[in-house]
Amino acid sequence: MQPFPWEPAQMPDQHGRTVVVTGATGGLGLVVATRLAAAGARVVAGVRDLDKAARVLPALDGLEARLLDTASVASVRAFVHGLDDDRVVVDALVNNAGVSVPRFARSVDGVERTWATNVVGPAVLAEAMLPVLGGPAPRVVLVGSNLSQRTSRVPDLDAVDRPERYRQFAAYTDSKTAAAALAVDLGLRLRASGSPVRSVVAHPGIAATGMNGQAETLGARLAGRVARLAARTAEDGARSTLWAATAADVPEGTFIGPALRRSDRRLHPVPVRGAAADPAFRDRVRAFVAGVVERAAV
Repeated sequence: MQPFPWEPAQMPDQHGRTVVVTGATGGLGLVVATRLAAAGARVVAGVRDLDKAARVLPALDGLEARLLDTASVASVRAFVHGLDDDRVVVDALVNNAGVSVPRFARSVDGVERTWATNVVGPAVLAEAMLPVLGGPAPRVVLVGSNLSQRTSRVPDLDAVDRPERYRQFAAYTDSKTAAAALAVDLGLRLRASGSPVRSVVAHPGIAATGMNGQAETLGARLAGRVARLAARTAEDGARSTLWAATAADVPEGTFIGPALRRSDRRLHPVPVRGAAADPAFRDRVRAFVAGVVERAAV
């Protein structure tokens, strides 16, 4: 698939579709949720703070907020149970929520918070939502990071929960690599089972969102400033996710997103590279998530 131009104005009418968007109270998630609702979709915004959602989400028909903390397995399951109880059929899940935590911290399930939010939560949510995904072209869209494509680093899963090994940038990059690995793994398993659900990875390029400011060390803050200078707006960065969530035919096993040059408005599909393309690494990440879920159930 060759690079191609695409703008949100080309998005087809979304009436009759239901989309879940996590992390929808700011940055890319807010743009994606707002654009989809404006195009006619019913959008369920999965948010950690309902009061904040009431302040920042626009008053659009079909846009609602429900409590969801992707750093908590129990919260993820409660969210999906709520959809199931209300008989909501979801056309697309946009796994957008993500964090970059300055200091080592553990989630309620005892796992490092970056990995809990960026890896475990999205994986558990995608699996739990498979029974409620439907419509003519159901899909799970992971909002990934181009960083995972540009590193040869293989994340050390044994070091994830060791505070003395924690480095903010490495933890974020490793978590996005692991998340991409699980998105590829999900797609392969869905195809093998004959499921119509597709697993797609989109990335925003370098986008100007609140995450650029989540830094504590001087080096990380300087890197964040440089990134902001080169960054696309959140509106621009959201284009690839909107395309992945709404296009009639989307490719699996690829990253779809913009080039680094802001002057290039095309979306570029490229093969998944690095550790995320390694079946052995995918197996290890799947086992890591299974271990967290098992502990959370105790």
